[in-house]
Amino acid sequence: MRILLTSLTFALFTSTVFAERFTDTVHSVDSGQQDEEHLVYLDNGRVVFVDPEEFSLDDFQPGTNVEIEVDKKNRLESVSTLPDEVLYSEEPVTSHRLTEEPTVLTSYSEASSIFSGMNRSYYQDTECTDRAHVWSYEEWRKYQLISRKVFMFFTNTYIRRYNYGWWFHVSPYTLVESEGVIKEYVMDRRYNSSPRSMKTWSDGFIQSKKECPVSTYRYYRANNYGPEHCFHVKSHMYNRLPLHVENEENTGRVRSKFNNSEVNYSYRAFSRRGPYR
Repeated sequence: MRILLTSLTFALFTSTVFAERFTDTVHSVDSGQQDEEHLVYLDNGRVVFVDPEEFSLDDFQPGTNVEIEVDKKNRLESVSTLPDEVLYSEEPVTSHRLTEEPTVLTSYSEASSIFSGMNRSYYQDTECTDRAHVWSYEEWRKYQLISRKVFMFFTNTYIRRYNYGWWFHVSPYTLVESEGVIKEYVMDRRYNSSPRSMKTWSDGFIQSKKECPVSTYRYYRANNYGPEHCFHVKSHMYNRLPLHVENEENTGRVRSKFNNSEVNYSYRAFSRRGPYR
């Protein structure tokens, strides 16, 4: 009996340890075919695997705020719908074109120096959208660096094949001129120890090491089920979410400055230190 109770206690403990609960907004849903699980894409980049025999997709309408519990393999354990919440105000910060050009640094060592000074006070469970936004904002404030962002979108094909728990990742990148050639270096202070080329950066996430074609968000969505494992979509530093990239492609209106409310939201999620001064 004691052995049975001990085993039961251990099972309950490990179940609790590996369960994760969080809240976020539903971005989109991919319905599984035949025996496949459904995939729920969240705004924070997470993918939740949903057993169609246990859960309905009725709770996952795009734009719905949900509280979710998943196991260590990102499979849904429970879900509840939350009231709508305004996370930050939408300021009128758009124009029909971006008038500024990205900064071109004079050397790789200059990029490395900036990289080494990037803020590392973030919580361990921060989302890439908030880290990338804070880093872009701070380097702009400190050095007037006009960086850009690269969104790496993982395709449905890749997610299902490798049971991958994310549908996108984003990081700032900057331009560096070397011997008359301008090169792009990703400044991902969370996962890298130095500025990396686009291919080297994405290889750290793509198990197959397949190339991520540079494309548009619209093309990625249309080819989400094709042979590619990922796509790179380049954007300016003011876009925080894939939704912002999508809106620009659909409307032609371009964000032309930082949204202060949005920056403050990212800071609150990023660190206790508060906004950069």
